[in-house]
Amino acid sequence: MKFSCIMTTFNDGALIRQSIHSILNQTHADFELLVIDDGSSNDTKTILADFDDPRIQVIPQANDGLSSARNRGLHLARGDYICFIDADDTRAPWSFADAARTIDETGADLILVNGAMIQQRAQIQPFMDQPTYQGVMREKHGSGDMPLAALKAWAAAYEPQSANKFISRDIIQRGQLRFPNDHFFEDILFHNMAIAHANRIEFLQSDSFTYFQRQYRNQLTGSNGQIRFDIIGTAGVLFQLFEAHRDFHNAGQRGALTLGALRLLRWCEGQISHYHRDAYRTALREMLRSIHSLFFVIDKSTPDPRGDRDDLSAYVKQVLA
Repeated sequence: MKFSCIMTTFNDGALIRQSIHSILNQTHADFELLVIDDGSSNDTKTILADFDDPRIQVIPQANDGLSSARNRGLHLARGDYICFIDADDTRAPWSFADAARTIDETGADLILVNGAMIQQRAQIQPFMDQPTYQGVMREKHGSGDMPLAALKAWAAAYEPQSANKFISRDIIQRGQLRFPNDHFFEDILFHNMAIAHANRIEFLQSDSFTYFQRQYRNQLTGSNGQIRFDIIGTAGVLFQLFEAHRDFHNAGQRGALTLGALRLLRWCEGQISHYHRDAYRTALREMLRSIHSLFFVIDKSTPDPRGDRDDLSAYVKQVLA
């Protein structure tokens, strides 16, 4: 079984070394690493040129953004399963082997994995998905084999982050999955549509990746500019695509998707400057008014590992008032 790991980089410099080595040190031997260089400066290019390993392909392109780089990786990937890693994060050496063993045993076409997060003061803690994993394990223990609809609901409750999943090529092709190149916050769309097109989902306990939350990281979440308005467009596209999918009638999955989108929409509103908040609220109100009313019916079948369902429902009422 071959894995394709897609790594994108834009001026990550020396940080990319540890990320690449974490992939080359996998105990599972059959993989390719596609490094999409999205128009980096010479410093990063020089570091990439130092690696001489047939498993690595460095694909340069003119700077066109994260989604474009990932989409190019998806186009070129030849593995049976695909995963992603940011150029300043790492994967555990057992990551591919654990996924391969689970695929062999279960035939899963989508695997959700846990991770670790290291913050500014080098404090290691579980990634944000840990409460969700614990919730799905409690439910599986209580009910035995869970139906696919319930598994999809719990999967939709996972953080919409690129590193926490292995996706079969079949899902990518069947769903024609790509990242929206004209919007930021692209992970939430890709995450939920991958779940919608999955036929068998499994969850792994072992930490598969490490996310480094760096003080000076050049990342979207560190900005408070107008770029945050993009979440409104991305969420709107997600609601439209999901409404057209048969999984729209899975109340638990639909509710988890809605909670995840609302959580990010509310967070972005709280992060932008006060000067832009009226405009943000107006645009958000119009988007929410345009989507199907069933998205706001969040019943007891919806996983709520963060316990913020009532707060988010109140937020919607406030926006629509």
